[in-house]
Amino acid sequence: MINGVKGATDFYPEEEAVKQAVFSSLKRTAESFGFRGIATPVIENFELLSKKQGDEIRSQIFTLEKKGDEELAMRAEFTPSFARLFIEKQKMLVKPVKWFCIDRVWRYERPQAGRQREFYQFNVELYGSPEPVADAEIISLAVDALKNLGLKEADFVVKVNSRKLLQGIAEDFAGKGGAEELIRVIDKKSKVSAVDFRKMLEGAGVKECGKLIKLLEADNLKEVKVSSPLAKEGLDELKKVLGLLQYKCVKASISTARGLSYYTGTVFEIFDKDEKLRSVCGGGRYDSMIMNLGGEPAPAVGFGMGYSTLSLLLAEKKALPAPVFGPDIFIAVIDEDKKALEVASVLRRNYSVVVNLIKRNLGNQIKYANAVNAKNLLVIGPEEAKTGKAVLKNLKTGKEKEIKLSDIGSEKL
Repeated sequence: MINGVKGATDFYPEEEAVKQAVFSSLKRTAESFGFRGIATPVIENFELLSKKQGDEIRSQIFTLEKKGDEELAMRAEFTPSFARLFIEKQKMLVKPVKWFCIDRVWRYERPQAGRQREFYQFNVELYGSPEPVADAEIISLAVDALKNLGLKEADFVVKVNSRKLLQGIAEDFAGKGGAEELIRVIDKKSKVSAVDFRKMLEGAGVKECGKLIKLLEADNLKEVKVSSPLAKEGLDELKKVLGLLQYKCVKASISTARGLSYYTGTVFEIFDKDEKLRSVCGGGRYDSMIMNLGGEPAPAVGFGMGYSTLSLLLAEKKALPAPVFGPDIFIAVIDEDKKALEVASVLRRNYSVVVNLIKRNLGNQIKYANAVNAKNLLVIGPEEAKTGKAVLKNLKTGKEKEIKLSDIGSEKL
């Protein structure tokens, strides 16, 4: 037996039905906000992927064998691909541009709960608006996407911060040269003990650790006092974004860093309430990306939501949609295969139909019909073929109805 690839998930019909139901809900939510679906190739030029995060991304992604001058790789996220599409038609597109997709991406990582090498991601991007209301809309879409799947606001928390605010604070405590290192340390705050976090701050050159920790843990932005112009700008922007959001699950979190330096403004992450799982969703504003990838300057904000962690949260909260299975009609056949296929062909214009394909007695055919959760049973045998009439039985209620095979395509069953 050859096993499946480590870090890639197989989806049997029941699991696939659940996944598709989740995706359909996410798609409806995005479309309700006026976002339109796009699709991008599985493979991208390595140059595009490395421009966003540098050549070190090579160890994190699946690269393909080089053919000629082309160096290709499997897409590891959607943001670079979205940006490429936007840049190609940037001057023609009516702003703001609102796009989304739900598809697979690949990363070479150690598989663990909520993190796979091949995984599905719901990605949403908005280009062309620098306003706080665009940030608020993106966060609102993420929250509504979870609520529309059956989660309650008490089930998750949305941590919102400003990269400018965090950058300004980091520069105040570690200087401009040590700011990025300090932000990387702050990003690990929730993953280590309080003692270890203080040691890490000291290692990053912070002398007033107590003061910084108190600032990072502030529950009320009114209590936050910052001195640098950058931090003040970020604090003002954060207040504006939060002022536009009416959800109880949304809160300011100055220690939320997202760990990615390309963010330029708002950043946010969504976790289960107890933070037992990995981040369900993360995103923010990255106004420099389009220009850095060769386009004209354009503001951008968006997020990615992974199905792996999302499905774990939905399962924990008993919110996974129940798979809907079963054909509308199962045709049991008694020595009339040709007639059964003729009837099925007509019925399939309006219904899902399964025809018996294995020689077995009527009793076993009915057992199979119940096993595949068929809604109705139609028996086609010599008598039905001769008289042109058959009985349609509702397998849920037991109610029976005689129908004419000649009218089967015109009447509602």
